[in-house]
Amino acid sequence: MKINFRNKVICFIMAGAMALCAITACGDKDKEDNTSSAAWTPHKFGLEDTAVNGVKLGMTTDEVKNILGEPDKEENITEDQFIFGTHLDLTYGEMHLSFYDINEGDNIVLGSISADSPEVEFAGGLHTDSTKDEVLDAFFKDANATDLILYGEKFGSFIYGDYTDNDFFEKKPKDSIQFAYVQDRDAADDGYYMIIYNYYNPLKWSKDGKSYTGDFYHMIFYVDTESDKVKSILLEHLPVM
Repeated sequence: MKINFRNKVICFIMAGAMALCAITACGDKDKEDNTSSAAWTPHKFGLEDTAVNGVKLGMTTDEVKNILGEPDKEENITEDQFIFGTHLDLTYGEMHLSFYDINEGDNIVLGSISADSPEVEFAGGLHTDSTKDEVLDAFFKDANATDLILYGEKFGSFIYGDYTDNDFFEKKPKDSIQFAYVQDRDAADDGYYMIIYNYYNPLKWSKDGKSYTGDFYHMIFYVDTESDKVKSILLEHLPVM
């Protein structure tokens, strides 16, 4: 069962930030793949964590196929609610890859990797059926992290960092940004909550400092409220909106 939470997550992130596959024969893992490193130590989510099964966000379809071979399924998808509209989806076993035009005008590249099967391992060897504690222990945690407050309401709790939509304009950051949080405001109604790790590339500010452009990466774990086990994982690259 493939769980599709993309539209809801994008809507939340726009508000809050503008606010293996079963294919062991598909090729050797890229050395940059950070999924099962014996030297793994907890750290803040970053670019080194954006690879799965040897393929990394930003690769072209040809680069992915050179590593994984021909997909089990290939289809063009049109979703009016998805900010990129039509995109290309490739499926390898239980791993789903989406390619879209992240750079507005360049060739389509790998923009997201998702899975809802424990056969697919993400950074740190995390996968569906990993527990909440295993996810939190894999990455850096700040003992002094605060609540996540948006529009005067508590949406969850920060794991590290403390950025909200207002902070971008108040602090006008020029360096990369890393923050993570647990979003559990709607958990009782939805049956799941989200653990979200973010990495922002340095933003490009207008001369008057009133607007900015840029892009960011996130890894989202959808966790079942009853079992506290991961049900689905999404790794994604998006423009700041």
